[in-house]
Amino acid sequence: METLTTVKVVVTNPAAAKPFETDAERSETVGQLKAAVLKAFGLTEGQLPGGNVASYTLYNDKTPLENLNETLGEIAGHREALHFKLAQQIVQGTDGR
Repeated sequence: METLTTVKVVVTNPAAAKPFETDAERSETVGQLKAAVLKAFGLTEGQLPGGNVASYTLYNDKTPLENLNETLGEIAGHREALHFKLAQQIVQGTDGR
């Protein structure tokens, strides 16, 4: 039996025209994937103009992937592909007034 070392990953984002697709190492962490996805979509987390703060979360179905050290292999198990959604959260900040 062949051991799978990679997993096909597709990440969709409602604001993006096309999904992010890659063949990732099963040892890659959620944090590493998230960094690559944000870069590919041209997104950054943190303070926005106007004082709001943007953060992004990857979802596996409706489950948020909150453990950034979890590997894609742990999530995939025996599956050969993973499909995630990237969601944006905006927290209103103050403008100093």
